[in-house]
Amino acid sequence: MKPTTRSLTKYRGEECLNCGTPLDVEDKYCHQCGQLNSKKQLALKDFFGEFFSNIFSYDSRIWRTIKHLLFKPGFVSKRFINGKRFSYANPFRFFLSVCIVFFLMIQTIEFIEKYTDHEVAKVLNKNGDQGSNIEVDNGVFSISVKNQKKKEKETPSDKELKEIENEPYIGKYIAEKIREDQLKKIKEDSLKAINPTKDSSVVVTQKYLDSLGYIKRLYKQLEYYESFTAKNEITDPETALAKMDHNNTRWNQAVFEKTLLLKSISDNPSVLVDIILPKLPLFLFLFTPVLTLFLWLLYVRRDFTYMEHLIFAFNVFTFVFLSMIIITVVELISFDYVNLASFFFLFIGPFYLYKAMRNFYNQKRFKTILKFLLVSFIFVIGLIIGISLLLLVGIALY
Repeated sequence: MKPTTRSLTKYRGEECLNCGTPLDVEDKYCHQCGQLNSKKQLALKDFFGEFFSNIFSYDSRIWRTIKHLLFKPGFVSKRFINGKRFSYANPFRFFLSVCIVFFLMIQTIEFIEKYTDHEVAKVLNKNGDQGSNIEVDNGVFSISVKNQKKKEKETPSDKELKEIENEPYIGKYIAEKIREDQLKKIKEDSLKAINPTKDSSVVVTQKYLDSLGYIKRLYKQLEYYESFTAKNEITDPETALAKMDHNNTRWNQAVFEKTLLLKSISDNPSVLVDIILPKLPLFLFLFTPVLTLFLWLLYVRRDFTYMEHLIFAFNVFTFVFLSMIIITVVELISFDYVNLASFFFLFIGPFYLYKAMRNFYNQKRFKTILKFLLVSFIFVIGLIIGISLLLLVGIALY
């Protein structure tokens, strides 16, 4: 990179202007504090030149870290602990930065999808029938009849689907989504016919609930609210509690809201992702020291410190989130027709962990495979426990 004007030899001084350390003319930077050795007055051109120079220098380090993390398992960790620390991003800060980028991207996608659903419905209804209206809720398409006092959702006819399919740009995609929703509804109805819901005719009074212990009361309340919501399409807690003749307390409202959440999870398990994802970085950040302790015990006879194992673990998790960013971008570009997440977690992720352990710890293949299996077992157990806790906390705070 071309040197900046302020770094030229003729502007260098005999001491650092920042810390006063004696310097030679050959010293471009202060060896004590790192400041540029220059007596030249700061000009606008110099200021922006240094600014962009620092940005591109930092970016080159970031891109080098990303490239080597993705395609050279264990390489970054090994180079970093061997002293090549200025060539790569700090593993702890980089892990947090990648997590922030990933979840900002997820939140942005969710916002855009909701906005797009609204706009799609508005466009489709612009020249539509006056008696019906297409509604979109998180990608689920339905037709509501306006002429009735109470709106009822109806499935579009084949003729209506063909009209939607002929719409320019996204008509075919929307028609396919509606057909998928119809097929899903048919399957759900068949399952309800085979496994009917609990009898909702049995009335559970507030007085009866008050006579029960805490655990039994909560179980009975959830069971009764579940049967009530299955029979009545009421989502407002105050209205539902008034109809059940239950006290309008914060406890009863919270239990009713959790019942609705559990019902939405059973109808659409993808809701779990919305609950778990925002808390996943915190879980990994807290779980990493535990996994590192296991690695330290597993390689106790090797000359690795706990901190070096921790750097390795953070780099592996950074690779996971970098890969999820790439997978999400591929899904967006392919309009969700290409889904690589399952393939990644079943094949690419485990293979990457094995190669990273092999390259970082430099052990033979058989030993590495055994230790890889042990680490995978501990990670799966920790993941199950962690996700269970995340679900309990997430459902409680959702």
